[in-house]
Amino acid sequence: MTSSRQTFGVGVIGCGVISDTHLAAIRMLPEARLVAVCDLNEAAARAKAEAYGCDYHVSHREMLARDDLDIVNVVVPSGLHAKIGIEAANAGKHVICTKPIDITLEAIDALIEAGDRNGVKIAATHQLRAYPLYRRIKEALDTGRLGRPLYANAFVPWHRSEQYYADGWHGTRALDGGGALMNQSIHYIDLLLFIMGRARKVAGYAARLGHEGIEVEDCASAVVLFESGAQGIIQGTTCTHRGHPARLEVHGTLGNVYVEADELRLWEVEGEPVERMEGALKATAASDPRAGLERGVQAHADQIQDVIEAIREGREPRLSGREARRAVELILAIYRSSETGEVVALAHG
Repeated sequence: MTSSRQTFGVGVIGCGVISDTHLAAIRMLPEARLVAVCDLNEAAARAKAEAYGCDYHVSHREMLARDDLDIVNVVVPSGLHAKIGIEAANAGKHVICTKPIDITLEAIDALIEAGDRNGVKIAATHQLRAYPLYRRIKEALDTGRLGRPLYANAFVPWHRSEQYYADGWHGTRALDGGGALMNQSIHYIDLLLFIMGRARKVAGYAARLGHEGIEVEDCASAVVLFESGAQGIIQGTTCTHRGHPARLEVHGTLGNVYVEADELRLWEVEGEPVERMEGALKATAASDPRAGLERGVQAHADQIQDVIEAIREGREPRLSGREARRAVELILAIYRSSETGEVVALAHG
């Protein structure tokens, strides 16, 4: 089913720090109208509404009843994404969930089913997929310029303070669903799958090593076997002293690519000029969860725009609920491997 609508009313549920990125992204799009925000904290909702020039609600059900609302951006604690998303879908609204799309496969599948049943789009936000650098790497691998994929690694050596986990939901199983993998490293795990394709098997360890009082891991390591036969390593932490930038490596038979802090460090591809960045990069983004958000606004806008185009064209968004499910499935498989000591096969790999 296609749509000829010229503009779409968009609302944001959840007015925490990260909501500013989503709100700024919506305002960038000529085909999107920010109509309302919602938060249980009325002061927070009112402040965002005043800053961005829209209405506010303290009840998401009241907001979902609006006739001028077409797309809902869900930016609440992770364990509530599917619950609110399902209510939005049942109200006939298209849904975009921030990462992770939810923390259990059962909840994700229920959200996807609600979208199918109500004829609305279910999408997620993994903004790094929209970065030109990561699209360039994927294109080089897909077209064979990097040769046959051999291995790819994602390292996320970040730091989060004890205070970060004191907000009542971060670090809890019920609302965070996991720690250094499910919350922080998931963007780079999603990138591995985006670039390298589906994962077949994984073995890993996950533990709480550096923080007191949290229920989830702050350090995890895993080895992945992709369907192509390529291998990969994932290591995500929130207990690295001072924190350091995330790194991504992709290696094929015809080239090597290194990325650090989302900046190209090395492009070494057969038949192409070598590109190399010298010098150290600052670890600010690794130390402060709010740092570098402005850079991602355009990438968030690109993904929201794709949802609008998907509605118009009657297709699935590029980062649909089914696609976003894959990163959560892989993370949950790492947790299961850590608990059982076994290699875990991915059913939907």
